[in-house]
Amino acid sequence: MGAELKRRLHWLMYGLYYPAVLGTGVVVALQRVSAHTIHDPAISVAVTAGTFFSVSFASAMGFENEYGPGAFLLDAAEVFGMFACFVFLNLIDPPAWITPSVRVAYLILFAVVAFQVAWRKAIGLQGDAYLDLKLILGLLLLVGAALGDCHPRLHWAITGSFAVIAWLYVSHHPYRRGVQVRRWFFGRR
Repeated sequence: MGAELKRRLHWLMYGLYYPAVLGTGVVVALQRVSAHTIHDPAISVAVTAGTFFSVSFASAMGFENEYGPGAFLLDAAEVFGMFACFVFLNLIDPPAWITPSVRVAYLILFAVVAFQVAWRKAIGLQGDAYLDLKLILGLLLLVGAALGDCHPRLHWAITGSFAVIAWLYVSHHPYRRGVQVRRWFFGRR
């Protein structure tokens, strides 16, 4: 695949689709909060989702030349997951056949975090870098799914923990091809 096509695919995803869905989620979340039509734990899950999708968006910049159809398809699945997450949180009015569910929103986020391993491999980054941080992120989301609509304060603890772990991952990962990154962040150096 030519470099120009890779750059165009990257621009299509990160210049159009991704910001459109993420921006829509932010705007409707703010509207729902100000209208008092969204409540905990959906608010904390929306903040968790917004954190993840924002970090994912920011970490993908600078890979225009490595961005092929595999990465595009994985990103399309992530954008669909982002939209579905917002629907299940009742930020975007769901179709009549969908019942809003914090549990399902968490499970969608879990799947999207798992897609990140494949996405990193698709653009040539090490897929198992800081695997422990990825496992912690996944575990936090599964705990949130298990809690469902109960214990709103615990959902905020999940949101805060998720944000810290995601920050550790992004701030320490070099995001360059060919750079060997430790598998275990908390392991010996």
